[in-house]
Amino acid sequence: MTNYRKSFPACNFHLSGQMSASEPCDLWKLAGDGPRTLASLYTDTKKKMDTSDAASIATSAVLAEQTGRHGVVVLVASSASHELDRTQLPQPLLELGGVSIVSHALWQLNSAHFAAVIVVIGFQGEEVQRQLEKYVQSETENFEGLRLKFVNLGKGWRGGRVASLISCKSLVDELLKPEESFVIVGADHIFDAGLLQPAASMDMSKDGDEACALVESDLEGMCGLPSSTVFIATRPLHGADRIYSIGSDLETYSGIEAGLMVFTPATLKQLADFAESQGRTDVRVAHFLSEIAKRGTLRMLKTDGRTWFSVETAESADFTSKGLRNHGQECELADGRKVHLIGLPRKIETSPTDGGEWAEFSVDKWRSAVYTAKSFFQELFVDTTDFVGKLCDELGGSSDAGPLLVEVGCGTGEALLPLFERAKFTCGMDFNPHFVKFCQENVPQSAQDGVRHIQGNAVELNDLLERELPEHWMKRPTVVMCVGNTIGIMPQEIKGRVYQEMKHMAGRDGYMVIVYWNGNRFGDAVQNFYHKNPQLCGNFTGECIDLDTCTLSTPSGYRTHWTKPEEARVIFEQEAGAEVVAILEKGNGVLVAGREPRTAA
Repeated sequence: MTNYRKSFPACNFHLSGQMSASEPCDLWKLAGDGPRTLASLYTDTKKKMDTSDAASIATSAVLAEQTGRHGVVVLVASSASHELDRTQLPQPLLELGGVSIVSHALWQLNSAHFAAVIVVIGFQGEEVQRQLEKYVQSETENFEGLRLKFVNLGKGWRGGRVASLISCKSLVDELLKPEESFVIVGADHIFDAGLLQPAASMDMSKDGDEACALVESDLEGMCGLPSSTVFIATRPLHGADRIYSIGSDLETYSGIEAGLMVFTPATLKQLADFAESQGRTDVRVAHFLSEIAKRGTLRMLKTDGRTWFSVETAESADFTSKGLRNHGQECELADGRKVHLIGLPRKIETSPTDGGEWAEFSVDKWRSAVYTAKSFFQELFVDTTDFVGKLCDELGGSSDAGPLLVEVGCGTGEALLPLFERAKFTCGMDFNPHFVKFCQENVPQSAQDGVRHIQGNAVELNDLLERELPEHWMKRPTVVMCVGNTIGIMPQEIKGRVYQEMKHMAGRDGYMVIVYWNGNRFGDAVQNFYHKNPQLCGNFTGECIDLDTCTLSTPSGYRTHWTKPEEARVIFEQEAGAEVVAILEKGNGVLVAGREPRTAA
């Protein structure tokens, strides 16, 4: 056993592969049987369950307590017969370091001191069961108090993850009260015990939550994400532990589902009812979780840098070369078969785009990092709203004669949202169509008539708005803003042109507003913002910091400049050729308002 225990710590990965929530429940039938519904699947497994099954686990409660064990986990190892060449080993039986993946997974569950493990098996399930039972028997002292129970769906099993979970519902019902929770993991995932333990002890009923999903938000070092990846959207300023949207087709996201979930028996019943009600053959767990997220009852458990990874075979993975979805690290098994450890081991290799190119530093990603350090920037959001709002009020506010408010680089729209009622019309623009779509779908119903979001290039701002907005929107004073230090991460050749476009749009009767991050707070920001957010800029050393110019340039190619008040005035007057109307240094921000000069310069 010594060799095995050494094998896992050597795998220092923050990785992802086939996401558990994404697998479809496409066919619910066994070899030789007719078509089966999810309801009949549950009924059949309940009938087949030995009445002593639950009792045998329940009677181990005393032993579990003596050995410090608690919690129930469902380990899904039910490979489908149609997914593989029948001569090949199913994924749970692939060996890493001489030990099958499912055995690695069980060892980690044991290390987290679970009291009971329900293993759902399918194709070659007898061999999976034999290996695990032999594994436990060979390490009786280490596994003392752990109860193992198998739900065998048969060698011809052709169902997906949803059907596999529903098949063990009767056993879960026997073991747990409706409000108690249990953990769900796949046999192709291995998790650090530090992730499994809080999941095992989670009290879902405390806040009325229905489910919880493990989320990896450190995507900068990730590669190898397959097309089945389930994405997560959060709103940290609104709820630090909430998942607001989940699915494989999200275009704006801040994390990925990492293959571990926490349910209650009541939630599992909801899953069965949901799948049955859909009347379709491609139901995924993610579809169900999406409904829970809409109710605000899907909790988030963050990985916080702790180890997890999964294994993909060449046969089962549908890799693409788009974005972060590149092949993971290849590993050749003893039988010559190749698998991929999905993701990038940071401690071994550094991504050449760690921190990345300009296109990777979109406004959404930038603001995601801002939210991560929301205590550092919270006051600046409030100050920006107040500063811009007062300018809009001066020009008529939301009255019929009020201004048009435009944001350059609106991202996901957080800065504009509290200003909808401070102007007659509001328009956000961004070069990223995914962000624009997100904004369009999240405008409150009450503001729909006076708010637009459009996609385009800021260096063509005036032509874009003339083309896209109604004429009566344009015939009024305009407040055009670029906030959140968005201007500070623009390439220099673009920045100058954007200044000119904004000044021209503001004219002599409106305002152009730039919110810089305050150079007088740069040293504090390096320590308390950038250093704590390496996913934004990559890792860096002291040589990357220029305190004299308030500039950070990291090896990843990331560069940002913080601006002092006196420099901001020079930029407006000399670079942009604008008249400074107001300049405010407050906390982490330098807020400047200007317009075209009323007299010749």
